[in-house]
Amino acid sequence: MYSSSGTSSNSLSGKNVSGVEALQKQHEERSRKVEELKSQIDSVKLDLEKKRRDALEDKKEVFKSLSDKYNRLREEYNALSERSSTE
Repeated sequence: MYSSSGTSSNSLSGKNVSGVEALQKQHEERSRKVEELKSQIDSVKLDLEKKRRDALEDKKEVFKSLSDKYNRLREEYNALSERSSTE
């Protein structure tokens, strides 16, 4: 009877070890997934920051272009206005 109890104990500890190994494997897989997701988040964050900077640069370019156009038109208007008033 003692030997059967010992065998039962060995099979239980074997199940515990395999259960622990399974949990450890599951933990490692989840840890890898977490690291992968962190990497993806960082990548998306960098892409968003780049797009935001590009959008700001585009807005600056548009503003500069419109300002230049306004200044040219104002100068042209002033020149025509001066000519009309002197005639």
